[in-house]
Amino acid sequence: MKKRKVRKKKTTTKSVYYKSAMIKKDNKILWRAVEMPTGLVLKESFFEEDVKKIVKFQNKNKTFGRFGFPKCFDCRSDDEINSSKR
Repeated sequence: MKKRKVRKKKTTTKSVYYKSAMIKKDNKILWRAVEMPTGLVLKESFFEEDVKKIVKFQNKNKTFGRFGFPKCFDCRSDDEINSSKR
């Protein structure tokens, strides 16, 4: 008896995940919780632990599912958002 191969489903949508990123802003080092692949910034904090807690929670629970957070939660300024789209 031959074994049948199990077919894996191919996902065409990009999965949403969260990561922490360190940036330098006005000669201060800040940590950001960033939603990928959209680049939406959920929180900026001086302490890495605050951001890591949010990133870990969001990667575990995926509160908005595959759609990600709404754009109104973005913490960046309008200038920064426009410069990142280029």
